[in-house]
Amino acid sequence: MTGEHVTGQHVTGPATCRLDDAALLAQCTVSWFRSSGPGGQHANKTDSAVRIAHRSSGATAQCQDHRQRERNIAEALVRLRLRLACTQRGGSDPAWLDPYRRGRQLTLGANARDYPAVVACALDALAAARGSLAEAGAVLGISTSQLARLLCADGDVRAAANALRAEHGAGPLHD
Repeated sequence: MTGEHVTGQHVTGPATCRLDDAALLAQCTVSWFRSSGPGGQHANKTDSAVRIAHRSSGATAQCQDHRQRERNIAEALVRLRLRLACTQRGGSDPAWLDPYRRGRQLTLGANARDYPAVVACALDALAAARGSLAEAGAVLGISTSQLARLLCADGDVRAAANALRAEHGAGPLHD
């Protein structure tokens, strides 16, 4: 049995990836379903897998990695924030990098809570700089190599960065 829950009204804005869980869920449709695949005696017993669809953007994320609904929804929200950061341009604030900037270096990885917001800043800067890593890094106050490392830390982020660079005739980023 699949359950679906629609919450709240759409609240649009460029910083959607920075919303807290409740505010982000208010913009989403949440569907529960039974997970498939391996799991032995515990597989397909409850509707613990989740699919979250952001209504205004159409971005979706799902998770069926855990038995507990709470863990699946938390992980799906992380995935959704990253998708939103990769697809929505404009409105980020380079000050979001301040807690993680040490000189021209960044001290956060792909598992950090604010990674989607930092990615949104980096992709916005890259778009404004017409795909130039050097110009985007200068705007963000980080080195070109740090920007490249940030943009290549996740496959979806790298794909979004490469799409922006391709729009302006720049070559792709590599691992």
